[in-house]
Amino acid sequence: MKAARLALAVALVTTLGATTACDEEEPDCTRPADLPVTGVGNTTVLLDVTASTRSAGPAPNYAGAVADALGRAVDRGDVVSIGTFDGSAATVAWTVENYPTASMSKRDSNRKRDRETARGCLGRTAGQAATTPARTNGTDVLGAMGVAATHTRLAGDQRRTVVVATDGLSTAGCADLSRGPVGKPQLIDAAASDCPKRPDWPTSLAGVHLTMVGVGHPADGQPVLETGHLAWLQQYWERLCLVVGAASCEVSTAPVAVVRRGDTVAASTVPLTDPVVRFTPGAGPPTPPVERKTYNVDSAALFPTDSDEVGQAGRKRLAEITEQIKDTSVTALEVIGYTDSRSSPGHNQALSQRRAAAVGRELTALGLPAPKTRGAGETGRLCPQEKLPDGSWDEACLQRNRRVEIVITTESG
Repeated sequence: MKAARLALAVALVTTLGATTACDEEEPDCTRPADLPVTGVGNTTVLLDVTASTRSAGPAPNYAGAVADALGRAVDRGDVVSIGTFDGSAATVAWTVENYPTASMSKRDSNRKRDRETARGCLGRTAGQAATTPARTNGTDVLGAMGVAATHTRLAGDQRRTVVVATDGLSTAGCADLSRGPVGKPQLIDAAASDCPKRPDWPTSLAGVHLTMVGVGHPADGQPVLETGHLAWLQQYWERLCLVVGAASCEVSTAPVAVVRRGDTVAASTVPLTDPVVRFTPGAGPPTPPVERKTYNVDSAALFPTDSDEVGQAGRKRLAEITEQIKDTSVTALEVIGYTDSRSSPGHNQALSQRRAAAVGRELTALGLPAPKTRGAGETGRLCPQEKLPDGSWDEACLQRNRRVEIVITTESG
């Protein structure tokens, strides 16, 4: 363990300290070798460095876009990694790995200083990552998510967070949107059905808190998305996030600040190209996109079989979610119950409604505003094929469909 920590410290000196030697006003980003790197939460941040996010003119400022997420990671004392991705999961590149942010000081003033230092160091590292050249063509968003989620396994049973700064215009892998005009609901359903069958499906995302920022806002020179297209893209990534079993899904289509980055990005070893994602004119939901976060809670974690009474483990899980929500400027709160299809539609609809109402009462008792609750029964399945080829029930598939979603809409929306 001592050897591993020493290696970590040396790596951090190399990655972070090298840029501070000539500027005494910048924080010292070296970390003592005895800081813990296990037993705490883990946050992995990836920045999209592909052609659609790069421009000699205005381009998304992803380093700034992830600043809030990095600040929250520091406040939790997470171990943080920051990297970049392009068109292949094999070319994810780490700017810093396993940077421990937990302060070991017992004095409040020192702990505050240590947090400020960690924020400054990680912010500068994110800025450094944003200048990394791409190594391959295209954009593999789903592949990058899988690599990031695998990286968070260091945290064990603790909170695992993945933050991806991207325009969401994937042009490689299962989530490739460049193969034809997109924007209709059928494509979302097809991706949700077909992608989990692929060997590269990122099962490591199960249980992860996933946040995507900058979705729908590519660099200058790329097609500008219509409002309906922006809403469709948000729904597309929300659906895939839920299908993979993430603990929470936050897909932000809010504009991010831009920066003129053309002169600061290192030259790529390959010509940067990214197929253009084309949307069907006028396609997409009629309502504008909103800023929302969905907590995906397995029914088995809340209720006994065929019951609508929240158990002790369920109350604990809802208390954890409430703790994460309570400091958020929530403008709307909704609880939606879902079942699998093994019983009659009427029974499933009634059970899902009772379960949603039960969760709503628990959240209200925990101090949240009274939510809107509704039952969706066996509709909205995350796993469409609930039976195996031999006709027996696919329990893993059924389990994904039995769930309660807690959806919060925030003030920024």
